[in-house]
Formats: sequence, structure tokens, C-alpha cells
Amino acid sequence: MSWQDFEETVLGPWTGKTPIVFAPNIDWNTTLFQRPQHMAMALGQAGRLVIYRTCGDGLRGFRQVAPNVWLASDTAVDSIKGAWRCFYSTSLSGSVSQMKAARQMGPVVYEYIDHMDAAISGGKSVVRQLQALRDHACNKGADLVVVSARTLESEIASLSDATPSVYVPNGVDVGHYAQPASTMLPEALTTFRMEYKTIVGYFGAIAPWLWYEVLDQVAQAMPDAGFVFIGPDYAGCVPSLPQRSNVVYLGPVPYSDLPAHARLFDVCLIPFRPGEIARSTSPLKLFEYFALEKPVVVTSDLQECTVYPEVFSGSDRDSLVDAIHRARIRGKDEDFRRRLRCLAHENDWSVRARVYSEALDASIQKPDFPSRTSP
Repeated sequence: MSWQDFEETVLGPWTGKTPIVFAPNIDWNTTLFQRPQHMAMALGQAGRLVIYRTCGDGLRGFRQVAPNVWLASDTAVDSIKGAWRCFYSTSLSGSVSQMKAARQMGPVVYEYIDHMDAAISGGKSVVRQLQALRDHACNKGADLVVVSARTLESEIASLSDATPSVYVPNGVDVGHYAQPASTMLPEALTTFRMEYKTIVGYFGAIAPWLWYEVLDQVAQAMPDAGFVFIGPDYAGCVPSLPQRSNVVYLGPVPYSDLPAHARLFDVCLIPFRPGEIARSTSPLKLFEYFALEKPVVVTSDLQECTVYPEVFSGSDRDSLVDAIHRARIRGKDEDFRRRLRCLAHENDWSVRARVYSEALDASIQKPDFPSRTSP
């Protein structure tokens, strides 16, 4: 759809809540479906018009991808007055000048979703760029800061002139993980499943923040258990996975096929290396594991996970091995699985979108910004 058609048929007739424009960050059709896509769809379901800027996706103009959610490659969306503009702390294309320009057109929300570290962002110069945008946004350069972890919330609260913030951790599309299996599983997985009494699985980025040394120790200590890793290779980390007969790497799997693969797991794993990245991360996969009704084992620094008493944790080889054994036994209990199912529903993306949307509305009603939503 062209800009003229979009303006006439979608934007012009829109009578719902203030639209949200997601500034360029990641393309929509990525191998790893992430928070921006989930949040955009949840906000669309909550009655927001969401315009998701993309530089790829084979798009020229505008294309609808979900209820009230439109991909856009046309920079004409920058001219929409009164819309919220959403900047992500992980975006490599965001800048202070862009945020300032966006705020001249309407209110700005900044999503602070990860600790800034060269291991995540790709180098010290990139980190400096991201930090500059964060510092500007969190010191009244934005109208609202959304934080995904309590550690990040505390960091914002320590500023003397902090932007108002709201805590909105990651979530899960419970319906997606409740769908019946409709995909053929790879023989490498089904054969591996038959070889081992217990399958310990992980899906997500194979990235620098995983604790590869201890993963190798755990795999060596549990020769009767099979370990499955699924996900794209970030920064050439796949060779760091344990090179053992009881470990298999399946590569990236489309989001649509993840539930069918993960249903073969007995225990789900989130093995982040100890440190600030782990302490400030809200792992999206935690709630996806809950939706699958699978017991979860994490490394102890994952504070957003260990706040749930249902989650098992360990800080070294022996405690992680023990946690996996206990999780496997507990995972057979129907009452425990029912509790995980309840936790998934409590953390559905629809719940997150409601909190997010209410925080947006509350921010633009403040006297400091009386005209930001005027036509």
C-alpha cells in the first residue's frame, strides 16, 4: 500500500487510541521472534494502531501483518503528528538527534530492555552510541521509559531528573504454545529423543552470554541425559557448545515450529553466564517454557527468573546438575504443570500490553504535554 492509500484508508479514519510508531530496530521477519514484534502485536490486539518501521522485509510502502499492525518502509510516517514514537535501547540506528526530532512531532517512549555491553551490542563504539541515547531518554529526553527488568528500573530511579518509568517485563503468546503440533520434526531430534531418558533443552540465541564452560561440565556429568540447543548463531558461538555425543545443535527453527520441537524436552534450560547481563535480563523464553508446562532450570544470576519459586537454579556444575534432576522429577507432577500454565497466562503479552498502554495514556494526560496528541 502506498503512503497516500495508507493515509486515506487507515490513518485518516482511525478513531482509536493514540497510534504508536516503532522506530527502525529489527526487521519483522527475523529468525528469532523478539520483544518488538510481540509487543507490536499485543498492542495492536489491545486497540492501538501500530506502525512498525522496517528497512527490509521486502517491503515498499505499507503492509498489514496483524490486527492493527502495519509494516512501513516509507519515511512519510515521520510526518504523523501526535503519534507516540517508540525507540528501543537495542537499536543500532537510533540517535539523540532522531529522538529530539521525533519529540517535536509527539510523545516519545523509550524501551530499556538490556544491559549495554559490547558482548551484546557489537563493540565499544556501538555501546557508547546506545548509552548516549539511553542517557538522553532517561533524563527527560523521552516522555516515558519502559524497563524490562527490576535492575534496569533501579538504575533509572537513581537518576536525579529521571523520566517517568514503568516496569513491563517480557511475556508469552500462550495461544501460540497451546497449538497442536503441525510440523514434521527433524530426524536428528526424534532419534536423539529415543536415545536418552531425559532431554534438557534450550532455544534462543547461541550467543556470548551463555555459560559454555559450565554447560560442558554439566553435559559431561550427565552422560545419560541428552542436551538440545536450538537457535541462530550470534558472533560465531556455536563452536563453543559442548562437543559431546549427548549434545546436539539443531540450528535456528522458525517461531511457528518451536512449540513442536520443545514439547520433546523434559527440562528447559536458560544458562546465562554470571554477571550484569544475566542480572538485568528478562528472558522471553522463561514464559514460553511456562506455557509449554516444562520445568525450568536457570543459572543463579538470572534474577528475573529466580523470583519465581517454581524455577530451579544453580551457580556451578554440581548445583545445576542437582537442579536438573529435581526439575525432571517435579515436572512429572500434574499440579506443578498446572501452576506453570497459570504463570504463563499471568504473563501473557496481552497483560503486558494493557500495562504498557495504560502507562502511555497516563503520560500524555500530564500537564507537561497538553498538546502532543492534538491532530
